[in-house]
Amino acid sequence: MKIVTYNIQFGLGRDGHSNLKRIAQAVDGADIIALQEVERNWQHSGNVDQPHLLGQILKNYYWVYGPHFDVDASIRNPDGTVTNNRRQFGNMILSKTPIQSMRLFTLPKSPVNEQHNMTVGMTEAVIDLGSGRAIRVYNAHLSAKSANDRIRQIHTLRSIIKRAPAEGGAWTGVGPPPIWGEDAVAPPMPEDFILLGDFNLLPIGPEYTHLIRADAGECDLVDCWVLAGHGRDEGITFPANPQGQQRIDLTFVAPQMQSRVMDTRIDDKAAGSDHQPYWIELGNAPND
Repeated sequence: MKIVTYNIQFGLGRDGHSNLKRIAQAVDGADIIALQEVERNWQHSGNVDQPHLLGQILKNYYWVYGPHFDVDASIRNPDGTVTNNRRQFGNMILSKTPIQSMRLFTLPKSPVNEQHNMTVGMTEAVIDLGSGRAIRVYNAHLSAKSANDRIRQIHTLRSIIKRAPAEGGAWTGVGPPPIWGEDAVAPPMPEDFILLGDFNLLPIGPEYTHLIRADAGECDLVDCWVLAGHGRDEGITFPANPQGQQRIDLTFVAPQMQSRVMDTRIDDKAAGSDHQPYWIELGNAPND
């Protein structure tokens, strides 16, 4: 099973041009795709609906979109009517197999007044793997502005992931009332999960310790890059960083899945964003 995570910077490539087809070509073929910085109704990206356009290009995929940032972009028309638009920014997950449920989680943010500090979040998708199997996929985008925010966000997302199987998914229970008759069977909330995305931190810095060492009530995480035999300080996913090229896009699996991590690689040829696509290959066995 091939999985890729890619911060697409709303399709703005190294050449200064926005091209969603170039983004789609870089990730097409993966079984599961996690994208960050996907937009709706922003002037700098042409006021387009990027999730819809990406879904049209990648026609063989199911998809969900989590707009963690959402503000008004509506227009009052001359006749007094309103064209309702929302200016959104968030995470997108695409899958070759059905996405059984999706939940959005906004992560903590402090008022950083000296710079633009956006709301960020984590998107959860439960994906059908066939033969009664499923996996939780968490697509996260952490703050680029505040180390303190990132640490709070890490502990928040770890707690969310830990408690999810006990809480259940989009709905739980037996025998929905007739008005909810479509929900005959509650969607699963499996133990197996993968967490991936743009963490905006270095894997050799102190913030990384909060990812690999769990506090009470938090999930355990295992870094796929290290499992695949790479050094923690190796790899570049953010070559555009003026302070030096870095690997700030990360992937983690549940401890019981670590023997399923077969390979990891960074696509250093893709030029559709200021980040690089980061690929993970998992074995298909549901459990060790």
